[in-house]
Amino acid sequence: MKKRISPLLKLIVTSTLLVLVVGCNSQNEHVETIETFLKKEFTGPTDELTVAFEEDGAFPPELKEYVEENYKPLVMSWEDMLNANHLLLYQRMAYENGYQLKPANIELKKDQDLAYDYKVKVEYSKDGKTKTATVTGRMNLNDEGKIVTVRNQADGGLLNSLK
Repeated sequence: MKKRISPLLKLIVTSTLLVLVVGCNSQNEHVETIETFLKKEFTGPTDELTVAFEEDGAFPPELKEYVEENYKPLVMSWEDMLNANHLLLYQRMAYENGYQLKPANIELKKDQDLAYDYKVKVEYSKDGKTKTATVTGRMNLNDEGKIVTVRNQADGGLLNSLK
């Protein structure tokens, strides 16, 4: 005797799998967004960013172009984040004092639906000497998967070390 699976059971199983797949994909996209943001914040300054920093003015067109190209796809409002010193703070200090930054390790932990805690081990180098600092914080994303806030940041002395 053959057992048949009811159409209702098939629908329930299919729906459950679809919800799981979509949920995992959006979570993976959130992780990718945050990792990309952290890599951009703690890698460099690149040649392109160095050229932008060398231009006259507080926020020259080259720097605006760099920020729009590199951060606009990741954050809800790059203007607000820039004004709150959540963009390019470490890059600016590294540039001004001859350091290069590199993320050695990035760890993310999902805390709530759209909130993630992060921990980044950052290598900073100058004159052939490399040291490390650990930066920790929390990011919140909106429903579209863009970063809204960066908060509770502790930088393990990185900012002072770059001065």
